[in-house]
Amino acid sequence: QYGFNLVMSHPHAVNEIALSLNNKNPRMKALVLELLAAVCLVRGGHEIILAAFDNFKEVCKEKHRFERLMEYFRNEDSSIDFMVACMQFINIVVHSVEDMNFRVHLQYEFTKLGLEEFLQVRGGSRV
Repeated sequence: QYGFNLVMSHPHAVNEIALSLNNKNPRMKALVLELLAAVCLVRGGHEIILAAFDNFKEVCKEKHRFERLMEYFRNEDSSIDFMVACMQFINIVVHSVEDMNFRVHLQYEFTKLGLEEFLQVRGGSRV
């Protein structure tokens, strides 16, 4: 709890954690996503996570937020841990918002990045 509170109070900690998704190790990426999902569920955490992915987009020169995450998701099919952590993260990001319009907007962000098509090819379900 103490460590979590320190991370939440540091202005750049979550940004740095999100940037550590740029790692070759799928287990590391899964752990990062699990931590980011936990942050998303605390009060004010959702905004912090979206800001961290806005920062990620800028630092990594993405065209769209979550672009690299979806690229990793499509290409890390050998790591079930990572794929599960990724789907859990996406579901938490999308469904932990009360405003239905914002929820639809977030769903559309992932749809635009090809999530639904990927899941249909894989025999999965909609987010």
